[in-house]
Amino acid sequence: MSDFMFEYVHLKNFKSFSDLNFNLLDRHNEPKKLVFIYGENGVGKTNLASCFHFLSMSLCTLSNNDFIESLLSSKIDRIDKSLLSDLYKARYSGIEHLIHEYKMAASLDNLLLEFGFRLNGKRGKYILETDDAEVVHERLEYVLSKNRGVYCDITPHKKNINTRIFKNKTAYNEIISSCSKYWGKHTFFSIVFNEIDNKTKSYMLDQFEDNFASLIHYFRRLSCKITTSSSSSRVALSIPSGMISDLRQGFIEESNISQLDKTERMLNVFFKAISKDTDSLYYMRNKDENGIEYKLIHKKRIAGKVRDIDFTQESTGIKALLDLLPYMLVTSCGSTSIIDEFDMGVHDMLADKLVESMNETLSGQLIMTTHNISIMDSGIPYDCLYVINELEDQSKEVFPITHYYPKLNKNSSASTQYIKGTFKAIPTASTVNFSSLLSMLELDI
Repeated sequence: MSDFMFEYVHLKNFKSFSDLNFNLLDRHNEPKKLVFIYGENGVGKTNLASCFHFLSMSLCTLSNNDFIESLLSSKIDRIDKSLLSDLYKARYSGIEHLIHEYKMAASLDNLLLEFGFRLNGKRGKYILETDDAEVVHERLEYVLSKNRGVYCDITPHKKNINTRIFKNKTAYNEIISSCSKYWGKHTFFSIVFNEIDNKTKSYMLDQFEDNFASLIHYFRRLSCKITTSSSSSRVALSIPSGMISDLRQGFIEESNISQLDKTERMLNVFFKAISKDTDSLYYMRNKDENGIEYKLIHKKRIAGKVRDIDFTQESTGIKALLDLLPYMLVTSCGSTSIIDEFDMGVHDMLADKLVESMNETLSGQLIMTTHNISIMDSGIPYDCLYVINELEDQSKEVFPITHYYPKLNKNSSASTQYIKGTFKAIPTASTVNFSSLLSMLELDI
């Protein structure tokens, strides 16, 4: 099975990171399949996860118009408004809204993201650099036929795009023409994806050299679940084959009913394994001339009876598990997923069991931020456990816990060492006197 994984990330002037290196290789120089990131509140865990969100959104700034229109015309009330807002901004302002959101505040220097990756055992590199408004440099390196080469190296003054990544001159000329119109406000990748979406997908992919087509496929399958200060922003560019895109409720064409049936069976297996109260799950279906409107119902044992619960009325924890499921599944298909705050709403013991199960089936890569320290002692290799620390000059560093304590072995308790402060990365707040706070407000206690 083909797989796509990141080897490293280098960030400059990205959110709270002036200059950060995130190395994802193990001691054998192989990409780590499972990575957990720890740190105190506000140190930058979400910011680090968000660099993948930036990458995901930058890929689709030109090609999301059809998706926006389908959402707006949907019969279903439940629409992720934060995602819709992101897509709308991306379509009409290009990459500028991403720069505004993610570039370090008050920084005069350029924003730079560099991703080292490995696909089919071969290494590549993608560089994206912007000023305050648009892309100023984009470079992609990967295998051409046998050896690594430069696919594109683009600046405002040059547009070097390798003819060898195309099978014919027509496709090359179309991309060159589109880059002349759109590059800067949009990325090379976004321009390529737009060409694919505006033509027959299979036809367009046939115009690309095989390695480039494979690269496009896996970059597009990158999935992110990022928690922001205002909402949960979800970007999932891929779902497992045969599964519906929205697990809670939605609308499908009648020809896709087999996807609904398969997803229903899969959810029954999943929830029966993790919830002792689950009797079964099913999709309530309403059919009309346009297709099938569906809604997930959870049959649960409550107070001695099996009762039907609309999934929208479920607990925060059960909803969180459903939302996490697609991201965990796609990594078993060779893709990469990033989950921010993996433990939010999930019991520590259940999270440990999910991690243990995922570790056995991963063929892609799963990168997660968490506060759940019990995972540290769940059998995950210690060099897969990272911490973000703030240095004296307020810059940040991110390393595996073995960087701070090389003596860790299978008989060690990593969580105990974490609590002791061996890896730093723990809150140092003093005791809070709430009575004093109230007195400052001149309230009666």
